[in-house]
Amino acid sequence: MSRPSLEGNMPTRPETEDPAALGFTPRSRVRWLAPGMLVRTGAQVAVSTLFGAFTDRRELQSIEPAGALDLSGPAGTGAADGEFWLDYVADVGDGFDATATVASQLAADELELRHGGHEYPTKAGELLVMGGDECYPVASRANYTDRLVGPYRMMLPWTDRPRKLVALPGNHDWYDGLTSFLKQFCQGRWIGGWKTVQARSYFAVKLPGGWWLWGIDIQLGTDIDEPQLDYFRGIAEQLRPDDAIILCWAMPSWVESGPENPEGYAPMEFFERTVIPNRDMLRVSLSGDYHHYSRYRGTDEAAQQKITAGGGGAFLFGTHHLPNEVRLPPAESHDVNKRAPVTYRLERCYPSKATSRRLRWGVFGSIYRNPGFWAVPAAVYLLLGVALGRAFPYLAGDRWWATSVSDLVLAVVLVAAVWAGLAAFTGLSRKQNAARRRAVSGAHLLAHLVLVVATVAGVELGADVLGWAALGSAAAIPIGAGVVGGLVGPAVVALYLVLADRVGPIGVNTTELYSAQAIQDFKCFLRLRIDADGALTIFPVKVERAVRWTFTGGDPGDRRWYRPAGGVEPAPELIEPPITVPKRPVTSM
Repeated sequence: MSRPSLEGNMPTRPETEDPAALGFTPRSRVRWLAPGMLVRTGAQVAVSTLFGAFTDRRELQSIEPAGALDLSGPAGTGAADGEFWLDYVADVGDGFDATATVASQLAADELELRHGGHEYPTKAGELLVMGGDECYPVASRANYTDRLVGPYRMMLPWTDRPRKLVALPGNHDWYDGLTSFLKQFCQGRWIGGWKTVQARSYFAVKLPGGWWLWGIDIQLGTDIDEPQLDYFRGIAEQLRPDDAIILCWAMPSWVESGPENPEGYAPMEFFERTVIPNRDMLRVSLSGDYHHYSRYRGTDEAAQQKITAGGGGAFLFGTHHLPNEVRLPPAESHDVNKRAPVTYRLERCYPSKATSRRLRWGVFGSIYRNPGFWAVPAAVYLLLGVALGRAFPYLAGDRWWATSVSDLVLAVVLVAAVWAGLAAFTGLSRKQNAARRRAVSGAHLLAHLVLVVATVAGVELGADVLGWAALGSAAAIPIGAGVVGGLVGPAVVALYLVLADRVGPIGVNTTELYSAQAIQDFKCFLRLRIDADGALTIFPVKVERAVRWTFTGGDPGDRRWYRPAGGVEPAPELIEPPITVPKRPVTSM
């Protein structure tokens, strides 16, 4: 059977869930600590980072057509009452069930959202904005097809009124140098009932009511390229004095900056200062990258909203390290042109900080569900056990200190190599200072060494009790160390992750603590409404539990090609009451 195209807006309904009929292969959630995944992803990240420093695909896009997508007129305002709806989702294409759960809510023509005893009717967005990291673990045509296009197409194969889609690349979209992203989103392709409408990896959309939507491509967290700055300076010349901007950024720079990372906000500060004519025009900043929901509100007269909504499908990332206040730009920044700092307060986060802390403990079970991860500590313990057993052949006896110098040197070299590996793992938390990372990695090494030494001593003691010859003891040590490493080693790593998360104000290896669990629940996205009078309302939507999906077959009564396996539909609710954003600070209106 030939593989059908995923580009048409009126596809033929498949009769089986064979991948050849569906046009994609539903994928399970990414298990980030699986050894093969670690090696492949690490290699691609290293290559993309190296070549990204010399070749910037954004600069090559300047030959593509420039200009803004205009949805401000009657053709863009499809609702009969003059309302315009748009949806924002980020960190999307991971496991099929979680991705499809969110896609099903975005696909629905209407959603009734409850909060505090009130019901709020909402409509599907005419425009869908994807805010970064559209597929995992790295960008490729296959990953986009299986982890993004397929699930979205299953939930909205077609619609009488096609919707539009724009997307920003996140760091995972950049891991192949942006090649797959440009093909997927910048060539007018269809993703189910959504049609991509941008020509570059960044965009400007003119919305009704004097609102603009700007999406900035910051590559791998670097500065903004000159052609992109020129593009937005040209767009800025089209702004009217009473216009307002919704700014989409690929990472929440407002949270990532601070004493540990004083220049984290610098690119955003530079853009606001040099491109936007009047800072009062910037009313809302949106971001993904952190896989949760949080909203900060400025305490100055502008009262700008800064919202992170990265719950589109990827693993949940904890909220308990979110600061209750941030000052932007940070006082520690060396930017001599920075403006006076403004304090932003955390108004709401989802899940709650208490829930986030409780979820940490799930790593003790989840770490064993990362395929093959047990083999990593098993191999390390085996090598360390053999080396320490040779270096200290009387470890369980009275002369435990007796050693062979050559074997001791080999053991020390091996221990140093393991420490280097653990230090590299700790180094993933590069926002922590180096001294703290070294101390934490040293404690991690010590925990494993204690277990290996105890295993070697136990084997030697057992061999002595059983009367085994030295050769039998030497043979038993690698077996015992390997078994202990495979069975207990992952638990030591899990304990390390839980304890390291408590170090410093932002934790160490917190991302790995949650990625090891690959929690599919606690999804979120944003629904925005612009009224006929220009008022903007933001509806932050949560779906507490991801749904398992099963193929519907040739069921013409359901537009979707998959339905909930247990018959229970996803239950969308509001995270907090709708947020009303005026076009200008209240005092200056």
